[in-house]
Amino acid sequence: ACSSGGSDGSKKVKDPCRDDASEQIGKVEEYQNEENETLRGIRTHTKRKVVLMPVSSAGGGGGGYNPMMMMAGGGGGAALAPFATEIMNQAFLNEGIKTVAWFKVSKELKKVLGQGTENSSPYAQQMQQIQMMQGGGGQSLVNDNNLNELIETARNLGACYVVRPVILKASNTRDSKTSGNALGMAFGVSRMKTTTNSNAEVDIKISIISTREELDNPIIAIKTFSGRSVQVSKERANVLDGITGGAAFGGGSNTNQTKIAFYDTIDKIVEFLEDKMI
Repeated sequence: ACSSGGSDGSKKVKDPCRDDASEQIGKVEEYQNEENETLRGIRTHTKRKVVLMPVSSAGGGGGGYNPMMMMAGGGGGAALAPFATEIMNQAFLNEGIKTVAWFKVSKELKKVLGQGTENSSPYAQQMQQIQMMQGGGGQSLVNDNNLNELIETARNLGACYVVRPVILKASNTRDSKTSGNALGMAFGVSRMKTTTNSNAEVDIKISIISTREELDNPIIAIKTFSGRSVQVSKERANVLDGITGGAAFGGGSNTNQTKIAFYDTIDKIVEFLEDKMI
């Protein structure tokens, strides 16, 4: 657990989520000793457990899941969310961030919500109804309304942080340009050529939340990251592939540009977490 803990006589239980001076100094020294690290300066990793919330898509001006968008399959962010969740979790693990397996989080969250018991609370019953509407997926357990319960769940599982990712924007634009010799066209000796370029843009907000009970404001840091598919060259894709363990251009020329734009954020997100989490 990540609470301050009680005391048994003169013996005091140390809070595993509280950093001390030696850890702060150790992190600084690790940065200084690893100046030659290649992946965009990613050098040090938190030793504490992290619960990664499933990526959600902001809809209707608010954060969290939009059930109607998810059921209808609409919205670029809603369509991207499941893929983003898998890639983000994979990248965290590859970079040494210890995420708690989601099936464990889901099982414990059901206990915290009181589901599966005869005396289930009205709130838990409402959550079960929402799950049924959304098809019963484990990720539908989580939304902004039960964030406090998720924090408690993470604490029960020994996690010190909850990471909440929300896709604020996911769009794909196409720009077509036509070129050729109009005079030649008139005499049938030239053809007009149309070139189409696509550029996807993704903005994703990351919130880092502490599970320590004594904090009045558990939100440690919030930052929005922007990804652009046109910025992902083959060279940059190789760096991103090394972090995610995937392939940014795995689908060849037909690869979803929105997914590539999301890839463009992943190393920046990992750096942000490593900078803010002890």
